[in-house]
Amino acid sequence: MGVKTFAGLLIGLGVVLLVVGWWAWNPVGFVGAVLIALGAVVRMTRPRDGESR
Repeated sequence: MGVKTFAGLLIGLGVVLLVVGWWAWNPVGFVGAVLIALGAVVRMTRPRDGESR
């Protein structure tokens, strides 16, 4: 699994948790928001093609 796929899965899981938390008035929605933000950060900071670490 690549970084792009991992970040996409984090964002997808975050959206699901955000919707479930909002719908059920459950604090898990905050976890969803954090996962969305984390996935976005991972996507923005991943190495680009040709960049070295």
